[in-house]
Amino acid sequence: MLDNTLALTNEVPTKSLAALVDWCGPFSREEALPASFDYEDGLYMVTGKLPYQRTVSLQYIGLASLLSRRLTAPHHKIGLVTKDTKLWIGSVASPRTPGRKIKVTDKMLDLVEWAHIYYLQLPLNSKKRATPPDYPIMILNRWWTQDGEKQRRQRPHSKWPDLIDVVGEEYKTKIVWFGGRQTVTNWRQA
Repeated sequence: MLDNTLALTNEVPTKSLAALVDWCGPFSREEALPASFDYEDGLYMVTGKLPYQRTVSLQYIGLASLLSRRLTAPHHKIGLVTKDTKLWIGSVASPRTPGRKIKVTDKMLDLVEWAHIYYLQLPLNSKKRATPPDYPIMILNRWWTQDGEKQRRQRPHSKWPDLIDVVGEEYKTKIVWFGGRQTVTNWRQA
């Protein structure tokens, strides 16, 4: 049986977690707060431009045990994205990490955030960029309109993959963009 304690040991786990993440948006900063009241815990991705950038990029991903509280207060990173700022709110639609909850933050949310940060090297995330996730996880991203009723035809940004498959240290990690593009990297990037 999988439980949160496996991630705290050096033992190589034999099973992976699978996370289906439904992203709704895009929201302006003003629209994101009222929309966040429909969610309890979850993720948020910020896209836009930093002052020195000419093109819109993926900038930051965060997680919160209560999204509305996280998006209410002035955010130390969202404010750095000064142009074309859009927010996407993500909820994990797959069953959460089985076992007793050890930490306040759900391990599944933590791993989803960590994999996005590490493999996409998001510029405003300073933590979790140096090492890959400590537990195998496969993440399937899906994108929806703001109300969550209609699936979007295209991903919001060309660098945001449809699938991230982290198997472990001895295996290659797959980052997949459906429609032909695929990147296979070592578990630990150089």
